[in-house]
Amino acid sequence: MKKAMKFVLAMAMVLMMSGGAVAADNFYPQGSALVPNLMYYYINGNNWTFPYITLTNITDSTVNCRVRMYDSEANDITYLSTVSKGGSSWVPVAQGTGDFNIPPHSTRMFYLQGASSVTFTAGYAEVEWQSDDPKARKALVGGARIHRRDVDGRSFSSFLINNGQPF
Repeated sequence: MKKAMKFVLAMAMVLMMSGGAVAADNFYPQGSALVPNLMYYYINGNNWTFPYITLTNITDSTVNCRVRMYDSEANDITYLSTVSKGGSSWVPVAQGTGDFNIPPHSTRMFYLQGASSVTFTAGYAEVEWQSDDPKARKALVGGARIHRRDVDGRSFSSFLINNGQPF
């Protein structure tokens, strides 16, 4: 009887452990890029610096993206993010997560913006993608922009991700 009970407990443990594997993330990137030198802080509505990343899908297939933003101590601050689509007016499609889809030949904007007091942080973002097309090797082009507002007014700087080359 004790052997049977041990066997049942052992099997239960195996099933519980394998259940965690089933719940695992199924995002397997086909490509990625790092975006360095991103700055973020929010003191109030008149004193802030926000990073923006625009990503364009250059393929004929939908691309699933994952953007993670990290502060200077490698803490994930993606929870402060919004992802938007649009042009003259941007419409949020996701908030607090860096996971989103980009339809073929479309653009999305990932950004951190306001409402949370962060004195100052400089960090980086990691952009990963996977496609409905398993043979795709390069799917995105992108750039980053840093917007700033303080007592001297507003300013911005921008740069290309991966020197403007598809990744």
